Amino acid sequence: MTRNKFNFNDVGFLSDESSTNNIASEVTSSDYFKLCNDLNVLAHSALNTAIIHPDNRKEVYIMLYFQRMLSHYQAMIIMAERGMVHQVEVMLRCMLETLFDLVAFHKNDDLFNALILGDDDQRLAFLKQVREQQRTTATYTQDEIEDLDKLIANAEDLNREDFKIYMKADMAGMLNDYRTTYPLLSQSVHTSLHSIETDLIFDNYNDEIIGINAIVQKIGDMSLLLMTSANYMSVGLEMLCVTFPNAENEDELSRLKDKIQKAWEHVIVGVQHR
Repeated sequence: MTRNKFNFNDVGFLSDESSTNNIASEVTSSDYFKLCNDLNVLAHSALNTAIIHPDNRKEVYIMLYFQRMLSHYQAMIIMAERGMVHQVEVMLRCMLETLFDLVAFHKNDDLFNALILGDDDQRLAFLKQVREQQRTTATYTQDEIEDLDKLIANAEDLNREDFKIYMKADMAGMLNDYRTTYPLLSQSVHTSLHSIETDLIFDNYNDEIIGINAIVQKIGDMSLLLMTSANYMSVGLEMLCVTFPNAENEDELSRLKDKIQKAWEHVIVGVQHR
């Protein structure tokens, strides 16, 4: 007997049961799941039609970051097919973190030049520039300001990895996503107590623990994650279409963005009624 013929209790997510139960079937037959797959097709079309100039380092890195983001996106869709809600959260967080870099590099030549082409002195100069901007923009928290000041004060050997995620999220214009969605997804990545406790099954009458279940239990949980991923993939595709213009890809992206907006209305209504 192959492992897929066993039930979930025998082999978990490797069983056919994980991809054929009612919730999983509802996810894979939904309009938003199809929309996510349509975005994947467009992403590959954009990759295949892009003409990269090897001597243009920014084009190269934009493509590299988009390719990595797309692989996270595809892994997330595969996991969603089997109801692996926590693993979907992990991959969505990876996808979002890659998107911060992609958009930040796209929008900020100074950041790109400092991190990809520059040396320690150029990176330090850029960090000082960011610190000066905070005197007027004030987008960082006090802890982040102190972190930035400490980094500048101890910049004898400044590595590219020293540029923190919040900095790139801010430069990408996605600081709100970093403050809200990113921390929630990070609970699954870091196996926080809150994340672990969501797998407990309670007796609603006696408040007793009666079991443990890590598979998705509500269609709303997966629909919100997949629709959020669709939002982020559309942002990544926008960056790619600007870097590598293609009228056909741009028209298709515009069409899919309209569908994403309409799909959100149904997802929100669906969650409210469950």
